[in-house]
Amino acid sequence: MEIFQNNLVAFLTVILGILIFLKFCTWAKKFQLSAGIKKIIYILTGVGLIGFNVYYSMGNKAIGASGDYGVATNALLVSLIWVFIFAFALMAETKSE
Repeated sequence: MEIFQNNLVAFLTVILGILIFLKFCTWAKKFQLSAGIKKIIYILTGVGLIGFNVYYSMGNKAIGASGDYGVATNALLVSLIWVFIFAFALMAETKSE
């Protein structure tokens, strides 16, 4: 797509993504999660760092070998979803028990 090769469009896309993320974090502050759930999400995030890096590596190999962007796209989407899950856990209040 030639529209995304325009520097202004790319810049505005990044700004829009940041604004959406900030709005999501503000929304997440209204929720409460138990400390146990938060701990599980933090542990899974640590494990996910390794898993996502392996998945990215597989995507890069697939691009180099056959030009297929499918695995790399999936790696990006899954990691972005996890970023929102982690941000939700980080921003949500911890329930007092």
